[in-house]
Amino acid sequence: MNMERKPVKGLLDRLRDGEQVLVAEGYLYEFERRGYLSAAAYVPEVLFDHPEVVKQVSDDFAHAGTDVIPAFTYYAHKEKLRHIGKDLEMEQINRRALRIAREASRLMQLYL
Repeated sequence: MNMERKPVKGLLDRLRDGEQVLVAEGYLYEFERRGYLSAAAYVPEVLFDHPEVVKQVSDDFAHAGTDVIPAFTYYAHKEKLRHIGKDLEMEQINRRALRIAREASRLMQLYL
């Protein structure tokens, strides 16, 4: 059995060719639905408290057919993180979100 990966067409090429591109969205609502957060200024805490859930939701979106996996960096900036006393951890939380999205995108050869 040939296990070679098929070359992935570039995102800009797909857009220029008029192809549809699906982008995963709805992380916030999915985390809230699963009981891991309440939508407010404290959204980034899910990356601190439950990174495995962020990974699972990213994987779920990949398996559902998205072409692009965004990093869940919603509200992960100094002003919002300051409200929860984690503004000094901004770089760490954003890097964690990017690492999770990168892992999920590699799973199904998706765009990040």
